[in-house]
Amino acid sequence: MNRIRTLGDSSTGTDNNLNLVRLIAASMVMYMHSLALCQANQEADLMYTLTFHKALSGQVGVDIFFVISGFLIYRSYERGNNIIKYLKARFLRIWPLLAVFILSTTYIFGPMFTSVSHKEYYADPWVKEYLLNLVFISGRNRLPGVFAFHINQSSNGSIWTLQFEVICYLLVLGFVPLCKKYKKAIFAIIAISLGIFLLFSYGIKEGSFMGLSNTPFINFGRLSMEFEIGAMYYIYRDKIVLSFKYFLIAVVGVLAVPYFADYEIAFALFGAYIVMYIGFGYYGISKLYNKVGDISYGVYVMSFFIQQRLIDVMGASPDGYQVLHMDPYINLLMTAIIVIPLSFASWHLFEKQLLKLK
Repeated sequence: MNRIRTLGDSSTGTDNNLNLVRLIAASMVMYMHSLALCQANQEADLMYTLTFHKALSGQVGVDIFFVISGFLIYRSYERGNNIIKYLKARFLRIWPLLAVFILSTTYIFGPMFTSVSHKEYYADPWVKEYLLNLVFISGRNRLPGVFAFHINQSSNGSIWTLQFEVICYLLVLGFVPLCKKYKKAIFAIIAISLGIFLLFSYGIKEGSFMGLSNTPFINFGRLSMEFEIGAMYYIYRDKIVLSFKYFLIAVVGVLAVPYFADYEIAFALFGAYIVMYIGFGYYGISKLYNKVGDISYGVYVMSFFIQQRLIDVMGASPDGYQVLHMDPYINLLMTAIIVIPLSFASWHLFEKQLLKLK
């Protein structure tokens, strides 16, 4: 008789598909952005069709990131149980590459590609507001005169999620001790995040709350919920069976439920199981890819700016319009050709070296 395989059995070592799954998630974000930036045609997104017009590929990719992060970050803090080491490790993983990206786009590439004079560029308050991204405050994501003739003029359309990642890192400090004492508390924590998401998505119709936009509250509820679900899978890892039969049921569920309910509900119920089943399997391709390193963060952070720059170089204005357009699939291919080697170099020469300081 075959032994039942649990998530706890599969997640004890380092042989897994998580690095590859995260790269796929980053590629989904890049795919969504290619359609949005090149032609403003997000309706062509395959995930948009599969989810009954409820979600885009980038949204699914970000949810995958947060579920994996919830599992691994909860495990990291529970095992170490040292606040200083935990915060240092999280800082070294997320901030240095972000800082290089923000500073280089502000002071090197921004002045190179701007359509205004350098004097106007540095005098513009947008520059200071853009630098707020260094401290995970989602300030302006545009730089003066940069990508001024694009459909979307942002320079960093991916990294808004990092502030919510940091918030989740801090929340772990509170709910790990609580859940170690009362395991079922994780369900109450998930319910709170779900409640915030539903309240600001459907309950408050005005679009703002006490003068603040609903959007940050919606994003917090959604992303913290997916993070906490990842943590829940870790907490109950020894009771969760990884079965191909359950995997197929989850695939049907994540495709069918969006017809009746919000996509995030479907992903919470079924998508997270799919991530765990695939992520903690181990296939031949992952054995090869894991030797490459974890390049997904570099792809996620750098790809958007590269996509925009390619539109500058290769885009055209159809029918005499001033706004630049480009074939999204050529943009996606060219971005991958550029960003993957850059991310490989970033991981081995920069990110991996800093992580040795943990």
